[in-house]
Amino acid sequence: MPWRALTRASTPATSITPFAVSNSLLKNASVEASAVDNFALTPAERRLFAALRARGVKFLIIGLGAAVLEGAPVATQDIDVWFETIDNDQIKLAAQDAGGFWVSGFGMQPPAFGGDELSRIDVVLTAHGLKRFADEYDAGIEREIEGVILTILPLERVIASKRATSRAKDAASLPALEATLRARAKTD
Repeated sequence: MPWRALTRASTPATSITPFAVSNSLLKNASVEASAVDNFALTPAERRLFAALRARGVKFLIIGLGAAVLEGAPVATQDIDVWFETIDNDQIKLAAQDAGGFWVSGFGMQPPAFGGDELSRIDVVLTAHGLKRFADEYDAGIEREIEGVILTILPLERVIASKRATSRAKDAASLPALEATLRARAKTD
């Protein structure tokens, strides 16, 4: 029996987040690779990302959040955001536009967003295994998610970053990320 006959085209999944419950059918990357159409953002996250773009702040979604947006069948609890520079006053203003606030970091405390519905956003200061921000940003992929344009790191680069970190949790995600890349190559 061919493997496709044994593989389900979709898998029922429930996603529970602090702000919503979603029931949907997730496409199986082994059968068909496609970008996620309904990446759930909180209203505050949508406002923040829209405000950052409107204010001309360059940022890139990296990590497993980018992989999910590229169609990888993985899960993440946060959204990793890499900024061109964190010394940009427009970040603070964008956070205020979203109903939150920006803590620029001090001592051992890294920069972070605060406020209702912004706690999932992690500010990345060091992106392992990646080129300079400008190079990765220029090669980024723009995706419209719930009415907001996000620039995301391509799956190939997410994989390069995960390989470079040498963390167990990153190594654990590599088989799913690589399988998604292979499935996409077969459908192209």
